[in-house]
Amino acid sequence: MSEKLDTRESWKRRFLVWLVPTLVVFLQRIIGLTSKKVELGKEHFNSLYPLKKPFILCVWHTNVLYSPYLNKNRKLAVLISESKDGDFITGVVHRFGNGSIRGSSSKGGSKALKAMIVHLRKNLPAAFTPDGPRGPAWIVQPGVIAAAQVSQVPILPFHYECTKQWIAEKSWDKHRIPKPFTTFVISYGEPIMIPRDLDEAGFEKERLRVEKAMLENKDRAERKAEELRAKSSRSNRSELDLETHS
Repeated sequence: MSEKLDTRESWKRRFLVWLVPTLVVFLQRIIGLTSKKVELGKEHFNSLYPLKKPFILCVWHTNVLYSPYLNKNRKLAVLISESKDGDFITGVVHRFGNGSIRGSSSKGGSKALKAMIVHLRKNLPAAFTPDGPRGPAWIVQPGVIAAAQVSQVPILPFHYECTKQWIAEKSWDKHRIPKPFTTFVISYGEPIMIPRDLDEAGFEKERLRVEKAMLENKDRAERKAEELRAKSSRSNRSELDLETHS
C-alpha cells in the first residue's frame, strides 16, 4: 500500500514540476507582450555578451521571477538550489533557453561552484543570486566572489524594477512581481573584475565592493522607475484637465 502511495506522490510531483513552470512561462510571456523595456547601462552588457566574453550575471533574489524571461536564450548557466522550489525555477529557466547547475554557492569548494567555474572557463556566461537561496536579502555571499576570482571573469550587476508591480512585503526578499502593461527598467552595472590573489581581508574588501555596486545598481533602477511613474502620473493629470475643460 505504501509503495502505491509513494508512486502516486512521485507522479504528482513530476506533474507539478512540469505544470507550474509551464503556467509561469505562459503568464510571463503574456505580461511581456503588454509591457515595455527601458535599459540603463546597456553598454556594459554590450561590452561582453555580443563579443562572446564570459561573465557572471549577478541578480538579487528579489528579481528571480522575471530574470529568466528578461535574459532568455542567452545560454546562461544559472546556479539554482537543490530545494523543491529550485525544481520549479529550473523548469522556467530551461523553457527560456538557458541552463542550470544545481547546488549552493555558500561554500567555495562545493561541487556546484566547481561546475560553474568549468562552465565559465568555456567562455560561456553564468548567473548567480548572491543573496540566495535564503538570504539575508541584499547581502552578497562569498560564492560569487570565489567563482569570479578563480575563473577570472567579470561580475555584471543586473537589476530590474517595474513602473507597475506588486512587492511581496512579507517575503524575505521583497520579491518584485510585474503587473500587466508595465515598463521594465533594466539596469546593468559596470563589470567588476576580482583579483586572483587575495588574502582573507582582501577577499572581504572585494565582497563589499560587489555588494555596494549591486545596491547602487538597484537604486538606479528604482529611481528611474519612480521617475517614469511620476511622468506618467503628470501626463494622466494633464489629459484629465484637458477633458475637463473641453
